[in-house]
Amino acid sequence: MRRTMRLLAAVAVTAMAVTACGGGGTGGGAGGGAIEGVDLSGATFTVGSKEFTEQLILGEIAKQALEARGAAAELVSITGSTNVRGALLAGELDMYWEYTGTGWTTHLQREAAEAPTDPAELLAAVRTADEANQVTWLDAAPLNNTYAMAVEESRAAELGITNLTQYAALINSDPQQARTCAAAEFLSRDDGFPGLEAAYGFDLPDSAIAEVELSLIPPLVKAGADCTFGEVTATDGAVSANNLRVLDDDQAAFVQYNVAMTVRSDVAAANPQLAEVFNPIAALLTDEVMRGLNERADVGGELPDEIAESWLQENGFAG
Repeated sequence: MRRTMRLLAAVAVTAMAVTACGGGGTGGGAGGGAIEGVDLSGATFTVGSKEFTEQLILGEIAKQALEARGAAAELVSITGSTNVRGALLAGELDMYWEYTGTGWTTHLQREAAEAPTDPAELLAAVRTADEANQVTWLDAAPLNNTYAMAVEESRAAELGITNLTQYAALINSDPQQARTCAAAEFLSRDDGFPGLEAAYGFDLPDSAIAEVELSLIPPLVKAGADCTFGEVTATDGAVSANNLRVLDDDQAAFVQYNVAMTVRSDVAAANPQLAEVFNPIAALLTDEVMRGLNERADVGGELPDEIAESWLQENGFAG
């Protein structure tokens, strides 16, 4: 078990006045025509989501997209990947957005190190394996909500670091310049920091690691006093809000976590038009778009249903 320095004192964070952005939309009308002919009138669906910002927004996008095509839809939020997956398998949910990496490591119990590094290959592997569980995976989005390391933009330029190979080189030459904040789970998971160290060939001393709550990391990295680098997720809205640069995982150490709609296979078979609804939506969900939507909620204070409604309208998916 790694010994880490814990930041026990309260962290004073200067509040920033941040104007909520337009939500990362790609412009009015993009892609909407692809689902205009879909008619789900008379169909009723129960959509699930996990209980964090990104999933709540995605759940609302799914619910409202179904309603725009004439279906009746209910959104149910459930805490934890295992629980929401269990509800799907038990027939309590008809569908929810899941991540390919979670499908591989958590639901299918495969080794993270054995996961295909190509997103399309990982989706294909998860899709094929999950047929036995009567779960159908629709197309995956470009957005990859994987683990990531970030640094404040001006420090990235000062240090000349844009990828994890350069981060590893800094650790190996001057570890105290690479002080890093991370949450306890990331520091202990094989697909977290230990896997990163193994993949990139470094061993950051305990004295240069601060174990903190995940939500505190972006402002701490921005401030730079306690850590120069920090753990984030690739689509975290706080990344943009704190002017952070996500370092490129140039050796593909982290498992891919592309999001896709997962549907009970009996529901998918009875409603083949679901792919026509969700595949065009998924195609527009990039890391940048999702960070913008998350930022609108976590920084701008907008509600998930409002964010979903405006994004669907901006991209031509509203009724």
